[in-house]
Amino acid sequence: MDAFVMHVTASGAIDWAVQAGGASFDLPNGIAYDGVGGAFATGYFSNKASFGITSLISRGSSDAFVMHVTASGAIDWAVQAGGTDTDQGNGIASDGAGGALVTGYFTGTALFDTTSLTTRGLADAFVMHVTAAGAIDWAVQAGGTSFTEGYGISYDGCSGGALVTGQFIGMVSFGSTSLTSSANAV
Repeated sequence: MDAFVMHVTASGAIDWAVQAGGASFDLPNGIAYDGVGGAFATGYFSNKASFGITSLISRGSSDAFVMHVTASGAIDWAVQAGGTDTDQGNGIASDGAGGALVTGYFTGTALFDTTSLTTRGLADAFVMHVTAAGAIDWAVQAGGTSFTEGYGISYDGCSGGALVTGQFIGMVSFGSTSLTSSANAV
């Protein structure tokens, strides 16, 4: 199963479409307009996957990916984040400066370029920033005793940060704020 990104015109015609993937499951979960006619997409891939001229190999059962597609429908870069287990990108937003903000989850220890994060429980949510050139320049995590997953993300134009939504089970720490789920505690 491969991922695709397509552009549909205002009159309902398909303008272009591109694919990304390999022999295994390669699934997109989120897409965002880049502000100049193209798009950012995120999801996950397994084993080896091609994103235009970029080939990525997962470090575990699946890695998160972020790719940028130009206004003419060409994939100009793709990056991955992940480790030896399961890692997935879910939500993505343009940062207003040509880059992207991404959220999802990771298990075990995962690499976000040079930043290494290790889960506190079964899975932790992540938020990462990818520059306009396709480089991961920072990543942070939120997690606790069980499962924490980021789903949706939006750029905060006032502060330059991000607003993130997701789900958790058990106790979780969001920076200095600790929360405990009211149901399904593990």
